[in-house]
Amino acid sequence: MKSKTSLFKDITFNKGLILSDFKRWGWVSALYALILFLLLPLHHMIRRTLLEENWVRASLRNSLDILSGNNGLQILLILTVPIILAVLIFRYLNNPRSSAMMHSLPFNRESLFLNHSTAGLLLLSLPVLLTGLLLMLLNITTPLSECYSLWNVGQWIGATLLFNMLFFFMTVFVGMFTGNSLAHLAFTYILNVLPFGIYILWDYNMQRLVYGYTSLHPYYDTCLNEVLPIFLLLKNNRGIEYFTGGTIFIYLIVITLFAVAAAYFYKLRNLEIAGDVISFSAVRPIFKYGVTACSMLLCGACFNVFYNHSLPFLIFGYVIGSLLGYFTAEILLNKSFRVWHKYKGYLGYVAIIAVLLIGNAADITGYVHRIPDPAQVEKAYLGYRIYDGMTKEYVSSKYFSSETDGYFFTSQNNIENITQLHKQLLKKPYNEQGNNYYLIYTLKNGKHLVRRYVVNFERNAAPLKPLYESLEYKEARFPVLTQKSADLKLIEINDERTTKKSYVLADKTEIQDFVNLLRQDLLSTSYDELTVNSPYVYITIEDYNGEKIRYNLRNSYHHILQWLKDKGYYDKIMLLPKEIAYVTVEDVKNINIREKSQEAAPTVKITDPEILQELLDLTLIRNESYRRDNSYMLCFYDDNDNDNATTAKPSWRYWLSKDTQVSETLRSYLKQLE
Repeated sequence: MKSKTSLFKDITFNKGLILSDFKRWGWVSALYALILFLLLPLHHMIRRTLLEENWVRASLRNSLDILSGNNGLQILLILTVPIILAVLIFRYLNNPRSSAMMHSLPFNRESLFLNHSTAGLLLLSLPVLLTGLLLMLLNITTPLSECYSLWNVGQWIGATLLFNMLFFFMTVFVGMFTGNSLAHLAFTYILNVLPFGIYILWDYNMQRLVYGYTSLHPYYDTCLNEVLPIFLLLKNNRGIEYFTGGTIFIYLIVITLFAVAAAYFYKLRNLEIAGDVISFSAVRPIFKYGVTACSMLLCGACFNVFYNHSLPFLIFGYVIGSLLGYFTAEILLNKSFRVWHKYKGYLGYVAIIAVLLIGNAADITGYVHRIPDPAQVEKAYLGYRIYDGMTKEYVSSKYFSSETDGYFFTSQNNIENITQLHKQLLKKPYNEQGNNYYLIYTLKNGKHLVRRYVVNFERNAAPLKPLYESLEYKEARFPVLTQKSADLKLIEINDERTTKKSYVLADKTEIQDFVNLLRQDLLSTSYDELTVNSPYVYITIEDYNGEKIRYNLRNSYHHILQWLKDKGYYDKIMLLPKEIAYVTVEDVKNINIREKSQEAAPTVKITDPEILQELLDLTLIRNESYRRDNSYMLCFYDDNDNDNATTAKPSWRYWLSKDTQVSETLRSYLKQLE
């Protein structure tokens, strides 16, 4: 018997329609309730005997915070149950017979939509409310109140219902645009990841096509992770505190918009399209060319990666990907493999893409060659990390805790030096070897101009040398130049090449003397020395705020090294030639040949103390070579090793570049390997 209650004009609730959905899909709700019971009330009852353990109490409390990062199964339920239930409830729209039967009932479409949506919400909400009620009872009647409060249970109920409603109505909305249940399910998940996927594909391809293009990952990644609910659930561990009053209000607005939009398109939907992939003719070209574009970008990126970032293979990937995407979309839309006669649409797409690629190559927007007028620049940043160069937290700071993170420049001379570097980087051929650097200009009008390039310290030495040797750069890179000695708590010196303990200077007079000498060495450090770092010996300076800053101890720091020797600290800290039994030298190319042919490769054994000292000094001058095919491998053996190099294990290894300047004596050893 039909029961009607008037809600809006021409819209009625019907108990029979709702009960029908309960009979058909109630098993989904029952299974959902069973899993929630196992995950929460039952699990809590089992754990209540272990409440004396802090980790148990924390675990039970976190189980009621779906954003704590520790509730993978609950997240999985939220990302599946509402979506599957929405697909099942509105599945009748995708079957011609079921659709005709349902719409032959004496209800208008608004009433059908309202009743089916109500049934879905009830089927989703009842398991959550029942589980929440059981948790409240446990909280009241058992010691579990020590772990969480009734408010925590209420927060769990609210957050779970909120996400369930969001994914349910999002799925219902997507279902209005397709007449196929599998497509309905697939399109729902695609909608959740599509913004992020398009951004990643676009960003990757732009980096390959536009010289200097800069990815804004720190901004967009954070934005997408906070806005897209699927990423918020999967990647975020912000905690339930994320749900402020404003956030909840926004979620409710979005849910309402999805529900209203779904109802509107339900009313416009033609019943005859049941079984079609796309239900509205106006959406068909969007689907077709959207699939084509995404397939093109994805295939181009794959070919670019597989074939060593080759531009011709990137274009070839575009051709293959666009062909696959376009004709796959046509096959799905026409439900037939006979779609080759649809080629005219593809030719039009190719023409548009060709114009865009040609325009990009010609730089018609001026993006590639845009360099700001130094007079209009307030500050310029040169460094590895775009996030540091643009966020307000770092703009006020002049230096970072590492020597090479990045630096701001405000002096007009250095801003001009950076623009000169920018101009040189635009000259072809572009650098293929070097380090990725960001150039970020903060203009006086408040805007930013951001670019990323490969900087080669040898090729780009002309503009970099005055920049690196400037006082502003050194004060930014080496905070000790501007720090007061009285603010420094201690200085620690450590040599990682040896097992000797680090040496700590805590005496105020010694700290002041050491800092004064270190400043002299730093101010006289040349560009060539500033562009390489020693990975073995370093100085750590700690202030009274607990901030530690580490500096390389270079072989050119003559004042510091002499002071350490005069004080008798040098032998206590540094690795000495007398502590090395010998060093073996092999050409890396010979090592590779030996491994393949299993033949003996030439090896030079060095025991001369003067040459050993030279080798130790070389490790303080420059980084070890990472071009292993153009280097020598040095194996250092300490004085506890025996003389049999085939069984002894080296204490450490170093790869010395063949381009390194060495003494004639050392060169004579190396020639024996040729």
